[in-house]
Amino acid sequence: MEKKLEIHPPSIQTFLNHAYPLAILEKDKAFLGWFFTNYTQLYTYNNRKDPIDDFKIDFFSHNGKYPNIPFLEYSNVNKNTINTLNKNILDIVLENIDLNYYVEVGIDEYYWSNKSSYKRRHFHHDNLIYGYNKNEKKLYYLGYNKQMIFGQYAIPFAEFVLSFTENSESTIKFIRNFTSELTSNTTRYVYHFNLEFDLDIFILYLEDFLKSKNSFLTHKGTRNSVFGLAVYDELLLKFSDDIELSKDMRLYRIIWEHKKIMNRRIDYLKSKGYLNAEDFEDLSKKSLFLCKECLLLKNLSLKYAITNNMKTFSAILVKLKEIQLLEKELVTDLLLAVT
Repeated sequence: MEKKLEIHPPSIQTFLNHAYPLAILEKDKAFLGWFFTNYTQLYTYNNRKDPIDDFKIDFFSHNGKYPNIPFLEYSNVNKNTINTLNKNILDIVLENIDLNYYVEVGIDEYYWSNKSSYKRRHFHHDNLIYGYNKNEKKLYYLGYNKQMIFGQYAIPFAEFVLSFTENSESTIKFIRNFTSELTSNTTRYVYHFNLEFDLDIFILYLEDFLKSKNSFLTHKGTRNSVFGLAVYDELLLKFSDDIELSKDMRLYRIIWEHKKIMNRRIDYLKSKGYLNAEDFEDLSKKSLFLCKECLLLKNLSLKYAITNNMKTFSAILVKLKEIQLLEKELVTDLLLAVT
């Protein structure tokens, strides 16, 4: 009467297009080579519909803003197609979980009682359903709660059904993890990216980061996108034009997550023999310090958002420049160590 598919706290929680795939995959060691190769570069972009008020920093992806990760298989279905099946949406979700599909749903959170928008405003948002309990009539999902804390929660069947049926823009995506097929010697006709760590590509990304160079093969970001170390200069410039932007917690959180991944990557490189003991000790120490500085920056931003104290805002600007210089040193040293 209960089933839960395996889920792992993702390294990136700021943006769901990263969080949900990583929650499914990060537990698999076979995924780490691809992950630590590719999640290296940063870039900025603006929302074309609201370029003034919606400025973001995000991780580079090799083929666009929303990357296709080679371990996952996606099946997208819109609400109109669901309606032609003459089947209850809840039954569809339960049956697919039984088939080991994770289910990402775009619903109206106005109807979810543990969401901040509950009965306050209609808000279309994605949540990842990974299990159910039929006795308690609830679905298990990964996402945010009313306090905007990312984690694993439950939603009553009735609230989910209402949120899907009452929303004209509802969507549903079935996600299958086929790591075992990609890493099996007996699987036939599975074409995929290089799943091992690729040192040459990684070195290229490090060089691009230091030079603030566009790493994308196809997706070019937006007209004013910047890359790598220049992300910090762009933030300082944006803040001078729009001080309210400095209260956007996503900007600081994604920077902090980027540094935490770099710290894990250094451990990974040592475990795979790419770093000697001396280089590893130095890089690890610098990386941990950078993580702490980015956490401090995130906390400063929270303090400023609450107090509007201009001294705190000035401290944010100073800290951003300090972090840029620290990261330049770290990435330069890492590049020298692996070449």
